[in-house]
Amino acid sequence: MARTTTTEAAGARERAVAWRHATHAAVCDVIERWEYGTLVRCTRLPDFFVYNGLRVESPVPTLGVDTVVRAADMLLGDLDHRHVEVEDEAAGARLRPGFEALGWTSERLVWMSRRGPAPPGPDFEEVPVPATRGLRMQWSQSYPWTTSADAAGRFAKVEERAAALRGMRALLARDDSGAPAGFLLFAVAGDAAEIEQVYVRPALRGRGTGGDLVAAAVRAAGVAETFIVADDEGDPKRLYERLGFAPVWRQHAFRRRPG
Repeated sequence: MARTTTTEAAGARERAVAWRHATHAAVCDVIERWEYGTLVRCTRLPDFFVYNGLRVESPVPTLGVDTVVRAADMLLGDLDHRHVEVEDEAAGARLRPGFEALGWTSERLVWMSRRGPAPPGPDFEEVPVPATRGLRMQWSQSYPWTTSADAAGRFAKVEERAAALRGMRALLARDDSGAPAGFLLFAVAGDAAEIEQVYVRPALRGRGTGGDLVAAAVRAAGVAETFIVADDEGDPKRLYERLGFAPVWRQHAFRRRPG
């Protein structure tokens, strides 16, 4: 296997960052510079965290948590949440203890890339995104902020509005009885795509359905490069590595939730 050069790795990271910026541009109606990066806002979806926050794009080693928090309070002051994405891995690692000390949640996300077509495998039914609502509600009720069915339903509708803005597509897996068993959402733009959500009902896991959905989405997208994002400290990234995805960028996300 050919070794990835430093130049190739840098290029893959740049493409991942550019994809993230393009996603914000597709959804957010407010995109403004601030001293260390960019403010993004989607006024139509003010409660959708990832489309209403600050990007910290500068790796300045003197930038401190207090400065970022003050900027977030000033620029996001009318929102109930705060969301900050730090693009430089070293800067994110340095800022993480400070955010956690303030009670913010933190994630280290790994962006992974797969170039070229996926191997042959089972295909799945492509459906409108709202057709996956039941499964998405099941999944979201495991989140700490959507523990009730009503909250999950409200969040599902917000997700669908965001998905429409991005032109997202959905694949649906069914069990032997024909009932929905799992789903995947993905978006295509130009010569790249992103797989954003992959979920299989807990009782049906361990059968390879999740991996088959991912491979089917790569084939359905039919583009030169496909991205997928995983918790760098979790297990799913190992599945994606087995499917031919390789880490290209590590991004930190910090969030203060309502309440």
